[in-house]
Amino acid sequence: LEAILDCLYEKRSSTREAGLKGMIDALVARVMTHFVEDKYETLTHQILSSIKRSSSTEAVLAGRALAMVSITAGAGKVAEHVFEASFPHLSKISKLGRDSAARVSAIEALGMLAFVGGVDLEEASAMEVLWQIVIHKGSAHADQTLGTSKPTPPVKAAAITAWSLLLSTLSSKRVMALQLPSVLGALSCLLEDPDVGVRKAAGEAIALLFEVGGIHLLEEQALGEGGATAMELQVVDQMKALAASSSRKGQTKKERSEQRSSFRDMVATLQGGACHETCVKLKHGDSLKISTWSQTVQLNAFRRLLGEGFQRHLQENDLLHQVFNFAP
Repeated sequence: LEAILDCLYEKRSSTREAGLKGMIDALVARVMTHFVEDKYETLTHQILSSIKRSSSTEAVLAGRALAMVSITAGAGKVAEHVFEASFPHLSKISKLGRDSAARVSAIEALGMLAFVGGVDLEEASAMEVLWQIVIHKGSAHADQTLGTSKPTPPVKAAAITAWSLLLSTLSSKRVMALQLPSVLGALSCLLEDPDVGVRKAAGEAIALLFEVGGIHLLEEQALGEGGATAMELQVVDQMKALAASSSRKGQTKKERSEQRSSFRDMVATLQGGACHETCVKLKHGDSLKISTWSQTVQLNAFRRLLGEGFQRHLQENDLLHQVFNFAP
């Protein structure tokens, strides 16, 4: 790892990219908490230098490397430092990056860094950045109003998913502060998006809002404004239609099948409050049972970033033990 870290100082971009890839591979394969605690300032500084460069490949690798540093460090002062140092740079790329893949990587890193190392106000700032991407309607006026360039479908889907990850940590009181009728209205519009990834991410966000009680607080928040209950019913009808949809222009048979399956699970939550249970089988006979949308969103976020290292980290990483209340 010392040699890999030295690669990040090199002028040749291919050498820095190889260093970032080596670092990701090492941090995925093993839980190297002591190394990260000793070197976190240098790691953060050098990885951020790579994020700010023009190479898409380097920026994508750097985003994931930052997320891995945070996941390895776990909750505490190291993760807080990584988030505070990275927030301005990740926010800028997430909102204004020219390359779609680099924006997705920055968004995923921003979500995870805020999840692990953000405190209340900082986490709220990250959610605001992500929400500005979510509600962008693709116009030049939106560019100016939100300070965000037009997101591609993968960028928008990543922003919804990262926003949901942070939503999964909020109390009912903080959920109430989100202007729920406006939030639900925006997510309802996204259920009609042409891109299946955007629709699915929006559906998961809505299911999560139902689960944490946010939707059922709409009537209290509206206080006679009208429309809150109507909006809730509209969203349920939209989700049911997507769960039963047999065809949509441009969708493959596999995509239609995945959409129906995903939305059936979401509709079950909307109607009865229950989430489809997921069981992750591990080595040594262990298993992790996931039975809430909050945990499902969190599980998917860690799986995306850890890849094949997820099982190793679930066995050995204290952060995952805390998040999932899991004792191996």
